Amino acid sequence: MCKGTPDLEAGRQAPHCVFLSTSKVVTKQMICLRAGVWCRSLLNDYKEACRDIVVGAREKPGKATFYIALLGSAGVCGHLNPTEDSFESSFLEASNKLLLLSPWVRSGVSNEHVQKLAKVQNQGRLRYLSLVLVSVVYETPFDRDSMIYEAQCPHLKPRWLQFPERILDVGFFGKWWVLRSKMFDFDINDDEFRHLPQHMRTLFPGQLHSEENEQLYLEKFKTVILTERDVQEAELQKSSGIH
Repeated sequence: MCKGTPDLEAGRQAPHCVFLSTSKVVTKQMICLRAGVWCRSLLNDYKEACRDIVVGAREKPGKATFYIALLGSAGVCGHLNPTEDSFESSFLEASNKLLLLSPWVRSGVSNEHVQKLAKVQNQGRLRYLSLVLVSVVYETPFDRDSMIYEAQCPHLKPRWLQFPERILDVGFFGKWWVLRSKMFDFDINDDEFRHLPQHMRTLFPGQLHSEENEQLYLEKFKTVILTERDVQEAELQKSSGIH
C-alpha cells in the first residue's frame, strides 16, 4: 500500500501536466494566428492606401506632381542641411579672408560680424540647432559650464520670445546666408571714401569705361598684318634714315 501511493499520486498529476502543456501549445497557436491576421490586415491597409494614392494621382496629376515636388524638395533640403562643422569651416574661411587684407581695406560690416562671432565662440556662448530642413546658430547669455546663479536658475533663462534676437546665422540648402551676406564686398571699405565729395562716392558701371579698357587690352594681343605698301613705306623710311 505504501509503495503504491506514489504511483497513484503520479497518475493523478499526469493528466494535469498534459492539460498544461496542451494549453500552452494552444496559446502559442492562438498568438501566431492572431499575429498572422494582424499582419495580413496591415498589409491590406497599406495595399489599399497605395491603390488610393495611385488612383488619386491619375485623377489629379497636378496635385500629385505638387506633392511629389514638395517631398523631393524637402528631401534635398534635409540632405543639404548644413552642419555645425560646415559653419565652423565657413567662419574660419571668412576670418582668413579678412586677415589677408589691410585694416584700411576691410569692410566694416564684414569685420564687425566676424569679430562678434569670434567673441561669442571664445566665450563658449555659441550654439548650433538643427531643425531637419534648416539649421540655426544662436548665442546664449552664459557658457554651458557656468555655475553662477543666473546661469543655473530656470526662471532667469531667456524666453522663447527673445530667441529671434539671439539668432546669429541661418543655414539652408548647404549655405550660411547671414555670413554670406555680411561677407559680400568684404574687400571694400566704405569708410575709406567718406572724405570724397558726394558725387564721387558712387560710380556707375558706365563711368568706369570698362568695355573700352577691356577692348584696348585685348587689341594688344592681336596679330599685326602688314601690306606690301606698308613694307615699302617702312623700307623707304629706313633707307632715308640711313642716308
